[in-house]
Amino acid sequence: MPKGYLIAHVSISDATAYAAYAKAAGDAMKNFSPKVIASSGQYENLEGEAHERHVVFEFDSFAEAKRFYESPEYQAAKALRAGAATGTFVILEGTS
Repeated sequence: MPKGYLIAHVSISDATAYAAYAKAAGDAMKNFSPKVIASSGQYENLEGEAHERHVVFEFDSFAEAKRFYESPEYQAAKALRAGAATGTFVILEGTS
């Protein structure tokens, strides 16, 4: 079964509020145990809107990544991000 990937590109406008979101999101992930593939290392924005932080999480499947994103725990964390950051979040199915 192909893996599922949650890819987030984020620009933070309120570091304190974003820290609360990050803690809550991390707590919400505990039941899903994704693997962090890449996180805010060196990057080069080649096209499109630039963001300052990037992270790629690997889940067991596309459905599992979506189940995490739609979970009540993550949705509560997501509400903490409102006004603290902007970004793009994508779920992608792996190739194998």
